[in-house]
Amino acid sequence: MLVIAALLVGAIVPVQTAINTRFRESVGSPIVAGFYSFIIGLFVSALIALALTGHLIPDLATAAQQPWWVWIGGFMGVSFIVGNILLFPRIGSVETVILPILGQVTMGLLCDTTGIFNSPHVGVGPLRILGAAVVLVGIALVLEIGRGAATTHATASGVKLWLWRLFGVLIGMGSATQTAVNGFLGRALGSPLPAGEISLAVGVLLLAVLSIFPRGPRRALFTRPAAGPWWMWFGGVLGALFVVGGAKLSPILGTGTTVIGSLVGSIVCGQVVESLGWGHARRGCPLFTA
Repeated sequence: MLVIAALLVGAIVPVQTAINTRFRESVGSPIVAGFYSFIIGLFVSALIALALTGHLIPDLATAAQQPWWVWIGGFMGVSFIVGNILLFPRIGSVETVILPILGQVTMGLLCDTTGIFNSPHVGVGPLRILGAAVVLVGIALVLEIGRGAATTHATASGVKLWLWRLFGVLIGMGSATQTAVNGFLGRALGSPLPAGEISLAVGVLLLAVLSIFPRGPRRALFTRPAAGPWWMWFGGVLGALFVVGGAKLSPILGTGTTVIGSLVGSIVCGQVVESLGWGHARRGCPLFTA
């Protein structure tokens, strides 16, 4: 049942992406759209925490007593969002999706093996190694390594291309790190809900800075969003469920299993979203290129 829960948590991602894609059309800036989404997610997670725990604000005093890295979850979440924005025009849509997956799987297994970020220690047996090898082979086939094929729609080339590819792996590792960090913080605070609140609050602060200082996002931030369907505001709610779900499951299943389960759920649900064209996603093409 817990693995199924991880699949459902992962299924949130493509639906949220489709919703945020539509929301971006009304807002005009992906950074500002992310900012609004994080604010809504923080508000929803605070209300859920109040209803279930009786506390609207997390125990910041207890959080402050934990290792410094408990605060980086929100930073990793924002890095993943902004990183994908930067990667898409430089390495193409396919690699923007595939390379972070390599980072997520690698970091998830590393957390399970070493116990970094106080993750539960989960042995990596032959089946897990085989699974990781399958991922590597699949990525190599997608990237067409060794055949000299150019990356479709990519603007980077040569050394710069490989540096951007490395960056894609790193932001994927950051995403898995967020799951592990929030899982530990949830245990320290006695509930994944305040851990989710803290992660989202850090993300809001970072996105506020990114929205205010560059001229383009600042203009979009202070411009009223264009009219659109009511559900375009729902992405933040799903984001809150994703953060809290990952924080709840990772201490139980282990970071690697949680990440891999979420990825499977994302892939399966992504295919459904694509085939049905939900959230203005184009039928028959990758959701993340919509």
